[in-house]
Amino acid sequence: MCHLFIERMGILKTYCRFLRFMPLLFLLVFDVYPQTRQKLEEQRKQALQEIEETNRLLKETQQSEKQSLNRLNLLNAQLVQFNRLISNMDAEIADADRQIKESSDKQKQMTREIEKMKEEYARLIHHIYKNKGRYNKLVYVLSAKDFNEAYRRMKYFQQYSEFRKKQVTEIKLKQEELRVVMEQLAVYKAEKEKLLAEQRLENKRLETFKTEYNKELNLLKSQERKLKTQLDKQQANLKKLRDEIAKIIAAETKKDTNTPTTNSYDRLTPDQRLVSNNFKGNRGRLPWPVERGNITGFFGVYKHPFLKYVSLDNKGIDITTVGGADVRAVFDGEVIGITPIAGNNLTVLIRHGNYFTVYNNLVSVKVKKGDQVKLKETIGKVYTEKGAKTAILHFEIIEQRSQLVLDQLNPELWLGKN
Repeated sequence: MCHLFIERMGILKTYCRFLRFMPLLFLLVFDVYPQTRQKLEEQRKQALQEIEETNRLLKETQQSEKQSLNRLNLLNAQLVQFNRLISNMDAEIADADRQIKESSDKQKQMTREIEKMKEEYARLIHHIYKNKGRYNKLVYVLSAKDFNEAYRRMKYFQQYSEFRKKQVTEIKLKQEELRVVMEQLAVYKAEKEKLLAEQRLENKRLETFKTEYNKELNLLKSQERKLKTQLDKQQANLKKLRDEIAKIIAAETKKDTNTPTTNSYDRLTPDQRLVSNNFKGNRGRLPWPVERGNITGFFGVYKHPFLKYVSLDNKGIDITTVGGADVRAVFDGEVIGITPIAGNNLTVLIRHGNYFTVYNNLVSVKVKKGDQVKLKETIGKVYTEKGAKTAILHFEIIEQRSQLVLDQLNPELWLGKN
């Protein structure tokens, strides 16, 4: 009987040690979700802000023949923004479902654990009651063969009493944890219902927008040939821009070395390396080249969403902003070129170590070649057509790997929140 008692004590001791770690595990599981939810909420707010900003720009964009292409770009950008918003809300709802499942599973697990603890405690009390006469404390201790055995029997009784108290405490703690889990589960369910209601509203807004979008597309169909001509002209001008940028960068790097295959970063001075490293370290956090605006021309090669058989090859992004907006440097650097491009006005090229930023379609340029510019310093204004309230800035980011290798980077991945 004594051995059975010791064995029970050992099991209970191990069980109680395990239970002491449960609150920590519980906190670790639930601490992950607020971070995920916060990030998704921030993305949703950003998408909503972009939609509202595009709405404002659309209201300011005249439905004239000159601005038809710009208006079409704004409409396409807003369609992308709505799809991003709905997709983001899908992710939020999926995250809420995951939280609900985790909480529900946790609730079931903890309920089972509490029941198990209660059953164990009931068996313990029953065992004590059943053997009450046999376990008379004084008789049991005095019947020991020697002093050491008597001492051990006294310690057994003390530990038995302590474990009874601990089990009662552990049951209460576990019940409190269960209460917290159930409250959190209710919060997650309420959040999901709120998200579903908001998503239904955004879906209605999207359907309304699509109706207006299709109306405008039908109106623009009569101008399809003119719009295609405008796009072809724009693409040709951007090709000239790329060729001119390549010449300026090549001329600049010839000052450093006559070996074109040398790694571009290795040729930099210590100060230039510091600028280059800092620029790279701010990927995803660079300020926008204009204070307000939305991306209406996206990076890469893609088919035009409206004009059939037309593909666009954009080495940067196009940002629609308010007319006459100031254009500012996105990072500290040196102006290495200011060049006019027919049909694209002035272009400013700024060097940041072995990175370069390109600001195209400027007027009233305030800097000159060789100037050192600071973060957010105004370098000029975006060109705005007469009578227009919106304008477009073309912006690029380039990484030079060698004198002969220039990598076009997606600015959208480098810019922070606007």
